[in-house]
Amino acid sequence: MNIIAFPKERVLEINYIILQTEPGMRGEIDVNKLEGALGRIDNSICYEGLDDVFEIAAKYTIAIAVSHAFSDANKRTGLAVGLEYLSLNDYEIEIEDDNLADVMVDAVLGKINAKDLADIFYSLYFCK
Repeated sequence: MNIIAFPKERVLEINYIILQTEPGMRGEIDVNKLEGALGRIDNSICYEGLDDVFEIAAKYTIAIAVSHAFSDANKRTGLAVGLEYLSLNDYEIEIEDDNLADVMVDAVLGKINAKDLADIFYSLYFCK
């Protein structure tokens, strides 16, 4: 399998689109925090052998959400990136309820970890 790294520019674009279409405050972006969040996942892929698509998506989701690189929509951006990452790897997840909003709060608060979120993504894909 060819593992892809999620580009910073696309994350920035996703946050911009979210704040254009949903309520939220636009402001400064801490690019260093974003690059750090993305770099941790990329390093796990390259140096630790992380190769589970669902776990990679979950790690991107949580890393972006907790990095607070954006003035607003960090959790929404993280979730959108995770779902897009899955889509880029041919795993489409369609969400019709707000349950993932609660999941994202739990992830940011540390109540669930990336493996738990990967399991949730996996179940949403395979139980549709």
